[in-house]
Amino acid sequence: MASLRALNAFALLARHGRAALAAEKLGVSPSALSHLMRKLESELGATLVNRDGRGLTLTEEGQRLALSLGDAFDRIDEAVDSFKRRGRTELRISTVSTFATRWLIPRLPQFQSNQPDVELLLSTSTRMVDLDRENYDCAIRLGTGNWPSVESHLLWKEHLVVAVAPGLLAGKDPEDPSVLTELPLLHSASRRNDWSQWLNAAGLDHPDTKSGTLLQSRDLAIQAAIAGMGAIAIDRRFVSQELEAGHLICPDWTVLELETGYWFVRSPARTLSRPVSAFRDWLQDAA
Repeated sequence: MASLRALNAFALLARHGRAALAAEKLGVSPSALSHLMRKLESELGATLVNRDGRGLTLTEEGQRLALSLGDAFDRIDEAVDSFKRRGRTELRISTVSTFATRWLIPRLPQFQSNQPDVELLLSTSTRMVDLDRENYDCAIRLGTGNWPSVESHLLWKEHLVVAVAPGLLAGKDPEDPSVLTELPLLHSASRRNDWSQWLNAAGLDHPDTKSGTLLQSRDLAIQAAIAGMGAIAIDRRFVSQELEAGHLICPDWTVLELETGYWFVRSPARTLSRPVSAFRDWLQDAA
């Protein structure tokens, strides 16, 4: 019987077309890969690769063997991986990026310690996933909670406060919100109206309401604020670590409560599994 290791090496070479890359995937040196090819050729009594000084390429016999092998080793890897994960339960979660990076992920170790057999698959997207048709067990959505055909549980209503690097307020009166008009504003591409709403609520005008530095995400806007590039209007929960560390401060100015919030949602058409139920209850307690 041909060596399975040599066959696997051959399958990798056939797939990637480059000896160096196939050797890297197998975890051996290129010379060891070449040795495995010679071993396999000896076992099968056929020349499988051309050796013409330009690397290893498949002969006609080699192409025939590669076609016969197909994705056999991929399926073996999948079977072994599935076996290794036996007894574990997957929980597929869809959420938005800022919620994931700024709030959820720092707290997930607590959930995993409570549910050690649950394997999390976390995906972020700005679109609204279809929980009946797509392969997600639950989602975190931002909105008002009036979505049809889903079960919704409010985690929290959003608010907006001003956060700024301490250095930007040096020499200014932190009790006077009008000093904000002297500071540049940072905008997130997905939240272009946040500053307009906050300034209206605070009764202030600012020349950068519609201009100013634009960042692709709120996470980037927070990093820019830490660097002292300007002020951000943000939910305090998303900068709690930066506030505790002193990288940002929130002056005692207007707190604007919004109608929108973050919601745990699931499809009532699907059976409420133990991991989904545990995640929902943990989320509500953590929030």
